[in-house]
Amino acid sequence: MIYLFQVSVRYEESEELVPVYLFYKPQDAPLELRKSIDSILRKIREKGESPIYDRIYLAEELNRFFDKIKILMLGIPFEPQKLEGTGIQVLVFRIPELIRGVMIHILAIADSEDSPIAVRRIIKYILNKNRHLIERLISLAKDKRAKEFFDKALDIYNELDFKVSEMFRARIRRLPWAERASLSAAIFGTVAGLASMLLLTALVLWLDSIYGFLQGSRDLVVMLGTLIIIATSFFTGFVTGWSRWIKLSAPIVSIVGTIIFMNTLFAQYLAQAISILGLSIVTFSMLIVMILAATALIVYFLSFIFGYYLVETRVLTPPKMRIVEKPAMRGLMWKLKAFIRRLT
Repeated sequence: MIYLFQVSVRYEESEELVPVYLFYKPQDAPLELRKSIDSILRKIREKGESPIYDRIYLAEELNRFFDKIKILMLGIPFEPQKLEGTGIQVLVFRIPELIRGVMIHILAIADSEDSPIAVRRIIKYILNKNRHLIERLISLAKDKRAKEFFDKALDIYNELDFKVSEMFRARIRRLPWAERASLSAAIFGTVAGLASMLLLTALVLWLDSIYGFLQGSRDLVVMLGTLIIIATSFFTGFVTGWSRWIKLSAPIVSIVGTIIFMNTLFAQYLAQAISILGLSIVTFSMLIVMILAATALIVYFLSFIFGYYLVETRVLTPPKMRIVEKPAMRGLMWKLKAFIRRLT
């Protein structure tokens, strides 16, 4: 989930970053992030300023990140700054050519499980869809006078808040058990992949028992086997969705699936291969292991393509109530290196 994102501009005649819009919905923000932002805004709220002033003040405070993250200044592809132990990541990137004469800079705070590509793609889509509102805010911010800017910008902020919130909700993955980038997604993807493999293989064998179209047609068997592998890879990758866990689900599906293939579609051809090739059982077993390894790589590659490009780079994880991660187990070598760093 994208918990917060800020739009700033840098005009041609000025080097200063000027904040024009900030989306932040406290109801969806985790408790730790909400507490941090509230501490920043506490002084402003004590003065009884307008709610829109809270946003502008917060945006000006967050603008300091732009000077700290060097990746933006170098002009090379952005890189997320994951804050260890917090479960969130800070992303800074630019959107050129959205509005003529203005370079738009984005700072976003999102869940660490969300793909940076998805965060960037969704924010860019939102700004493109609401370009006219962003243009109005930019024109107001260019020659803003405190009272006039806050009064005119409030209605635009409210309209944008509603649209952005709806778009974020629509981009959350709805698939049960696989909405988060967790072990449950890997288990669900493995089950879906194995189920699709079994059902498709059973369907082919059932049709063959009726029409007998596989008898003596090795080319057709290979073609159907390849199509089943591609279909299985699609279901495995799409259901798992997260590249981190495709590394677990895809090999399991490919190994189990290849064993099923060898005992169903290719059973008679394997028996013939032993006699035709004249190989010993040990050598033939090594050949089978190599086939298993090759199939595992193919299924993993296809599953990764389907899962990463169709799911991970396009959807968001649901919001979390808390974002603090469990501390990772530190080994002896890590503690030794940390001790040396403290000494130096």
